[in-house]
Amino acid sequence: MGTIESTSGSLAALPDAGLESWHTQRAVGSPFGYWQNLICRELVELQIETPAPDRFEASLVRRHVGSISVNLISARAQAAARTHEAIRRMIEPRFDLVHIREGYVNLQHYGRRFEIHPGQCVLIDNSQTYSFVTSELSKSTSLQIPQKWLRTLIPMPEDGVANIITDETPWGNALLATLNALTPHSLANLTVPGQALAEQIGSLLALAIAKREPVLTSTHQKLLMRLRATLRARAHDEQLTPQSVADTNGISRRYLHALFARAGTTFTRDLLDIRLDLAQRLLLDPRFRRMTVAEIGWRCGFVDSSHFARRFRIRFGHSPTEYRHERPLARSAIGPPTQV
Repeated sequence: MGTIESTSGSLAALPDAGLESWHTQRAVGSPFGYWQNLICRELVELQIETPAPDRFEASLVRRHVGSISVNLISARAQAAARTHEAIRRMIEPRFDLVHIREGYVNLQHYGRRFEIHPGQCVLIDNSQTYSFVTSELSKSTSLQIPQKWLRTLIPMPEDGVANIITDETPWGNALLATLNALTPHSLANLTVPGQALAEQIGSLLALAIAKREPVLTSTHQKLLMRLRATLRARAHDEQLTPQSVADTNGISRRYLHALFARAGTTFTRDLLDIRLDLAQRLLLDPRFRRMTVAEIGWRCGFVDSSHFARRFRIRFGHSPTEYRHERPLARSAIGPPTQV
C-alpha cells in the first residue's frame, strides 16, 4: 500500500513561493471530515465518500498561476458527486482540467462513463453534474479554469468536455508534457509570469481538443438524423433520457452514445442545443410574448430557470430576457413555430 507524501517539509523552505498546502495529518478531529470541508471550500462543492474514513489520508498543494489555479492532489480511495444543488450555489462557472499522475479515476459526465489512466487528462464542466470513483491511491493535477476566461481562447470549450486527451496526438502530447511538469518545485520556481504559463496551457488545450471532422457512414448518418428528429420532437419533455430515445429508435443505449461520440458530440450536448434553439425561437415569436421567460424555458425542457438562463447566456451571449428585449426586429422574420 502506497503512502501520501507530506508536503509540509519541502514547502517550509519556500515561504515566498506562492504555494499553499494542506494535509489530513494536520486535521483536528476526523481526517476525512477535514478533507471533505477542504475540498468543498477550496476546490469544488462535492458529496464525498470513502470506504475507510478512519484510515483516510490526502494532501493538496496549490498555486494560483495567472487566470488559473493549479492543484496537486494525492488521496486514498474516494467516491464523489457534483449535484444540481451544489451547482445552484456556484458563484463562478468553471472548467476543471484533470490530469492523472498515478492510479485511475472512473468518471461519469456529459452522458458518458469512462476511465482515466496515468498520462491522460480530461476537461470537466463544473456547471453540469458528474460523479467519479478513484483507485485505492490516486495522484492528480486539477487545474481550475474560469469558463469566461477559457472562452476567450476556445469558442466552445464544451466540445472538448468528457473526451479523454492522450499523448497519441502531437498537441495532446504537448499538453500532457506541460501538465506533467507541474510539480511543487517547478511551481515554486517559475521564471515567467504566471499568466504566461496559464495562456500556454490554455492554448495547448485549444489545440488538443480541436474538433475533427466526423466520419460517418450513410447508415450512421441516417440513424443519427432519426435520433435528432426524436430529440426535436420530444425536447419539451424534461424527463427525456438516452434510454427512452434509444428504445424509440430500436437501438441500445450504449449504441446511441457510441453513435453520438462518432459524430463528435454527445446526447446531452445535442439535446441542450436543440432545447436552446427552440427557446430562442419562442422568445422571438410574437405569439409567445405574454409568456414568461421561465415558462418558455419549462416548455423547452428546462426544469430549473436559473440553469436555463445560464446555458442560454453561454450560447447566445445574453440572458433570455435581454435577448427577447434587444431583438424586436427579428420577430418579423420568424417562421412557423416549433410545436411544443
